[in-house]
Amino acid sequence: MKLKGKGYFIWMVKYCEKGDPDRIAALARESRLTHVLVKIADGAFPYNIDLESGFDYARPVIKKLQAQNIAVWGWHYIYGNYPDHEADIAIKRATELGVDGFVVNAEAEFKQPNKAAAASRFMKRLRSNLGGVPIALSSYRFPSYHASFPFTQFLERCDYNMPQVYWMKSTNTAGAQLQRCINEYSRIRPFRPIIPTGPTFKEHGWVPQESEVAEFMQVAQQLKLPAVNFWYWEGCRRDLPSFWNLVRDYSYDSPAESSSFVVKYFAALNGNNPDEVLKLYHDKAVHIRPGHAILGKQAIREWIVQLMNEFAGHPFELLQESSERNTHNFHWQGKNQQGKVVEGRDTIGVIDDSIRYHYSFVNPL
Repeated sequence: MKLKGKGYFIWMVKYCEKGDPDRIAALARESRLTHVLVKIADGAFPYNIDLESGFDYARPVIKKLQAQNIAVWGWHYIYGNYPDHEADIAIKRATELGVDGFVVNAEAEFKQPNKAAAASRFMKRLRSNLGGVPIALSSYRFPSYHASFPFTQFLERCDYNMPQVYWMKSTNTAGAQLQRCINEYSRIRPFRPIIPTGPTFKEHGWVPQESEVAEFMQVAQQLKLPAVNFWYWEGCRRDLPSFWNLVRDYSYDSPAESSSFVVKYFAALNGNNPDEVLKLYHDKAVHIRPGHAILGKQAIREWIVQLMNEFAGHPFELLQESSERNTHNFHWQGKNQQGKVVEGRDTIGVIDDSIRYHYSFVNPL
């Protein structure tokens, strides 16, 4: 199922509204949440089950939320030491609980040597046994900070990417953090639609500003991301109740597309395959540059190849994007083969998911 709108992660059910399924479901509906993500496994073990009584806190909450037409995704923190066992408990819990989707939460443990094979083994077993249940990855916001993490091995069997966009220790704005996150993931193959997770929690004295959380949602909408998540329900309700109200009152009307067309365009460009970029153009598309215009896909392909060669080895960075109806404007930057930083400002007209016209202006900085 496709996610749209606002969602919250739940870590420990018993600390959410005192573990009362009816209160949890009622609050989720009152807050206009479209989905809730409940932890159902940790490593090779089930989670949110009382060790003494065996009571499963997750089961009644999931059923109550689904009865309110709120999608429930199970999530699972994995370590990669026993990938088969971790996959088996994930499959068992997801199947028994009837979740609408599944989130793989993988972090520091997978930066260790030889963990790429464990990631592939876990994901292959998970994907082959969950059928059509959508799967997402929840991990780091900036892949460039975590070169040893096996992003590709996870994402190749995922349907969504849910990076944790938390901006502690950063001087950049929340919007800039989100834009950078998407820019970096656009260079990783395969690219998956992004549903970012924002912070509504306290950690080691750090607290986000309400204005930052609002900006996070605003920029996500501007980028046409279908949904946003927040970490985490019980921490926010306990420590930052005003943030809960902020998210509750924010109208996140998600677009129909699963991700921004421009983001798709840059993902194709950075994939260094001209035919993938060309698929986004109409057969009779026109491309216009100062003093020059070309018509048709063959001519546009030659231009794409020339552009890729000029910037070979250097990614295209999407700096800013705006759109109105079928028109998309975007500002980008790159470094050419001579080492010069170049910026571009483009406008594309998109009808029925294909580019009909494309205006380009490129300027060396």
